[in-house]
Amino acid sequence: MLTSMTIPGIYRGGKVELAERPEGLVESAPVLVTFVPEGTRVEPMASGPPADEAEAARRGAGDQLIKMLREGLDLGGPPYPGRKELYDRDQRFAGGSEPGDD
Repeated sequence: MLTSMTIPGIYRGGKVELAERPEGLVESAPVLVTFVPEGTRVEPMASGPPADEAEAARRGAGDQLIKMLREGLDLGGPPYPGRKELYDRDQRFAGGSEPGDD
């Protein structure tokens, strides 16, 4: 099976001439042709295993991020006070009493 690859070439006289013959190509294969502006330097893109390794690295990083999000962040200390406890504190301070005077 032929993998996706990019090979530079030139359009001339109604035909596309490739700079090199693709490896593993039989007599015919589907292609997509992209025209680039004149004077643009065209470099062939890496194909095959390096792209697969990059994809595996991205997936690994994504899996690690999801694991971290599921575990949550340790902020240390006891849990934050609830709404009722905060309102009670506000009422005590508004009445002039200090914490621990109860």
